[in-house]
Amino acid sequence: MPDVLPEHMDRWSRNQPLYETLKGMGLFVSPIPEPSDPTKIKEMIVAVDLPFEQTAQCSAETGVPGVMQRPKVREVVETTKREGGNVVNFPPVI
Repeated sequence: MPDVLPEHMDRWSRNQPLYETLKGMGLFVSPIPEPSDPTKIKEMIVAVDLPFEQTAQCSAETGVPGVMQRPKVREVVETTKREGGNVVNFPPVI
């Protein structure tokens, strides 16, 4: 088997077509550029739904669950009240 060197792509050459492909698939892609060169994509955030901005107030509220209400008990289950018609009388042990 002959030695085959793997093809090498730098990060920026790989991220640009990947960015376009993900956008073409209908996903929401937010590119994060390199600090030194804003034309190169360093990394991406991919989502299936539109990202939205939250204020500090909203994010604080989402971290606290709402007040829980317990279910109301419709009626208390009790034993049936009868005149003793369904009672087994055992004889006393002598």
